[in-house]
Amino acid sequence: MFTEDLSTFFDTDAFGQSATLAGVAVVGIFDAPGVQGRVGGIGMASTQPVFTLASASVPAAPVGAALVIGSATYAVVDHDPDGTGISRLILERSA
Repeated sequence: MFTEDLSTFFDTDAFGQSATLAGVAVVGIFDAPGVQGRVGGIGMASTQPVFTLASASVPAAPVGAALVIGSATYAVVDHDPDGTGISRLILERSA
């Protein structure tokens, strides 16, 4: 793994957002792109929320952990580290 200062990517004055992951303050980039899938013969639109952050900020077992961004709470359903020090947390909205 290379050594890089990732703080500029997650600057809260630019794209970064403050959040709480498993009770710990973190900063990352939240995105909820639209996706469209097929259900039988019809299409269905949805979103796939993702939180991208420094891998060093991710707990050892993040799946199932709560991520709170503002007033919204999400459950981490998958952790996708890219090997360069960046991780994507795949999220599902909690009630």
